[in-house]
Amino acid sequence: MLSAMSANPSAIFYPLARWIPQTRRDLRLASGIVLFTYVTLHLTCHALGLVSLDLAERALRVTVVLWHSPPGTLLLYSAAAIHVSLALLAVYDRRTLRMPPLQALRIVLGVTMPLALIGHFIATRYAFERFALAAEYSRVVAGIWANGASGLSLGLLAPGWIHGCLGLRYAFGHRRSLQPWKLVLFAAALLLPVLAGVGFVTMARELDARRSASAPAPARPTVSEEAALREAREGTLLMYLAIVAFVAVGRGWRSVAERRDRSVVWIEYPERTVSVPRGWTVLEASRSFGIPHAAMCGGRARCTTCRVRVVRGASHCPPPKADEQAALDRIAATTPEVRLACQLRPTADIAVEPLVSVADTRLRAAPQSPAARDHDAAVLFVDVRIDGGSAATSAAGHDTIHALGRSFALVHAAAASAAVEPHQRSASSWLLLFRADDDRAAALARALAVADRIARDAERVATALRNELGLAVRTALVLHVGRVAVGAIGAGATAVAGAPLAAIERVRAKLPAAAASFTISRDAAAALGVADHDWHWDVVGGDAGDATAWSTVALAALRVSAGR
Repeated sequence: MLSAMSANPSAIFYPLARWIPQTRRDLRLASGIVLFTYVTLHLTCHALGLVSLDLAERALRVTVVLWHSPPGTLLLYSAAAIHVSLALLAVYDRRTLRMPPLQALRIVLGVTMPLALIGHFIATRYAFERFALAAEYSRVVAGIWANGASGLSLGLLAPGWIHGCLGLRYAFGHRRSLQPWKLVLFAAALLLPVLAGVGFVTMARELDARRSASAPAPARPTVSEEAALREAREGTLLMYLAIVAFVAVGRGWRSVAERRDRSVVWIEYPERTVSVPRGWTVLEASRSFGIPHAAMCGGRARCTTCRVRVVRGASHCPPPKADEQAALDRIAATTPEVRLACQLRPTADIAVEPLVSVADTRLRAAPQSPAARDHDAAVLFVDVRIDGGSAATSAAGHDTIHALGRSFALVHAAAASAAVEPHQRSASSWLLLFRADDDRAAALARALAVADRIARDAERVATALRNELGLAVRTALVLHVGRVAVGAIGAGATAVAGAPLAAIERVRAKLPAAAASFTISRDAAAALGVADHDWHWDVVGGDAGDATAWSTVALAALRVSAGR
């Protein structure tokens, strides 16, 4: 092993390289996590004031040792400088400020967050370095409480906390491993600042009680030191506000210059053509002109729902950067014409076609469809095929509709018994989803119970239809598991898509011709705890190199093998 690693040095550093920020977005996320950790520890120390002032002081001393150490100092202040700089640069890069309200709130809070950080830095670290004033609650809390600025100080913590929570939600909220913890994380995000505020007030009142009991007063800055700290705080705030104003003026000057030089790009959509200043993204053009355009992640190259096909002018599109290329690789977009609208900044005229449809949000009278959501689910596919019947075409059609009605009824009855909604894929096939979330085995067990009921009822109905109408009815059931996306596509209609459905479609044509058959994927069997040697596995359908193996088995045998 050591010889292999020495022969390939990159193998040693590859695991570490995965955690090193590769792009500007990754760097902003990494620096934001450092700042969020700092704010979280700070609020936790405040909250411990509910127990006692002494406990809060001990916790604060631990955090002071952490952040005042050379590595901690370098990490914290580098993260603050990088995060604020990249955030202002991102605001400058935007050609339009039209965006979803939640994203606008996150940006506004991010711009106001340094107002609190600057005041806190001057009152603690700067005061310690210049005047040797210890960063202790007995001094800081007493000073803020005596000045009557406790409400303002606590209120200034809110922008950073909310901004950090929204940023983490955008970055990690889609991950399946975090779905079971959503309510717990929301409760923590809601309660921690409340507990911190109450703890701050509790510590202030305890300090008042100690002073009334003739306890020694904590060290306070002198009048000259107070004036110097106030001057430093005001100067730093003015410097930051000047930088923000410079960014705002720069955006305005750039807009005027682009209009003056007529440096515009024409973007042709399927239904209209618009002109925007060169440097705008296609998504910014859509939002600026009210053109419906899907973008679930808010234009951060994460969700790929804003993707477009460049119909004309592909040579006028710069090559994808790292963020966009990673997202395109994730969806296996191999053609250069497919791009992300949130990242594509054409240098000349182009024609594009959005690949993900979205309702026209300008029609406010109509209710808006909720965004599609992805779930981990057990997928039970039911396919009914009918042959034979009367020789007369009309009679055969009526017989077929009658048979489909009987099949429809039994599938819906079985679905209702498990409290799941059947999604109709065609006139003779249905899809039942059993949400797995963090327990695939339980979802698959429910799906097996429903499949068992459908198989029994289907055999009974097939026998009756064969005797009554001479119809040969066969029902094929397929069980798979994986990530699927579910979303509304119209009034009362939903669509289901994902890799499990694509795999089922590949095996559909080669399902057994028995009256009622059951086929399961190896992934589903493994989640049920069924070993491969229990039966012979083979690729029932699809390409010979299909990674998903399938086996047609008896439901009873499967339930025995699974121990259910």
